[in-house]
Amino acid sequence: MKQILNMGIIFGGLAWFWLIADNPKWYWFFIILLTGVIIPELLFLPKKKTKSKKVMNKNQLTKSNHSKKGLSKKILSDEELLTANFSDLNGYDFERLVAMYFEDKGYEPVIIGGSGDHKVDIILTDPIEKYKISVQCKHWKTKNVGNDTILRLNSGKRVHKCLDAWCITTSNYTKSAKEAAEGLNIRLYNGLHVQDKIGNWRKEKINRIKR
Repeated sequence: MKQILNMGIIFGGLAWFWLIADNPKWYWFFIILLTGVIIPELLFLPKKKTKSKKVMNKNQLTKSNHSKKGLSKKILSDEELLTANFSDLNGYDFERLVAMYFEDKGYEPVIIGGSGDHKVDIILTDPIEKYKISVQCKHWKTKNVGNDTILRLNSGKRVHKCLDAWCITTSNYTKSAKEAAEGLNIRLYNGLHVQDKIGNWRKEKINRIKR
C-alpha cells in the first residue's frame, strides 16, 4: 500500500509538472520526488506497542496479600484444618482455625487479616455481652512475639473500637512483651495454650462430626 501511494504521488506530480503546469520551476521536480517518498513514510509509521496493565480483582488482591504473608498456594478446607499438624499450617490457616475455635464457643468471628490491619487479624463479638475483642494471631515455630506486636495490637484495639485484646501464638513471648501486655491488660495465649485449648477442641470436634 505504501509503495502504491508512493508511485501515485510521484506520477501524479510528474504529470502536473510536464503536462499541466505553465513553465514550472525546475526545483518543483525535486519537490515532487521528495514528497512522493516522505508522505507515504509518514502515513505508514509503525505503531508503538503499549504494554497492557494487569487489573487485579478483589480475589486476586486477597491472594496477593496472603502470598506476602508467606502463605501456601493451597487453601485447606475446614475439615483439613481439624486434622493438620500445627507446624504444617500457614498464617492464614492458623487465623481460620482460631476463628473456627471461637465460633464453636459461641463467639462471632470476622477475619480481617491483611495489609492495613493494625496488627488485628480477627474481631470477635462476645456471645453474651456483645462487646468486641481484637485478636492477633502469630503462627511462629521458634521466634517469640515481641512487645512491638503487643503495642500495635493495642493500637488496633482502639482503631477497631474493641473493649478487649488477645494475642495468640504457637510460640511464646519475650519478657518485654509480657510486661507490655500486663500493663495494657492484653490477654496472652502461647503455644502450650494453643495445644491445650485448640488442640483438644479439634479432637472433640472430629469426634462430634464422626457421630
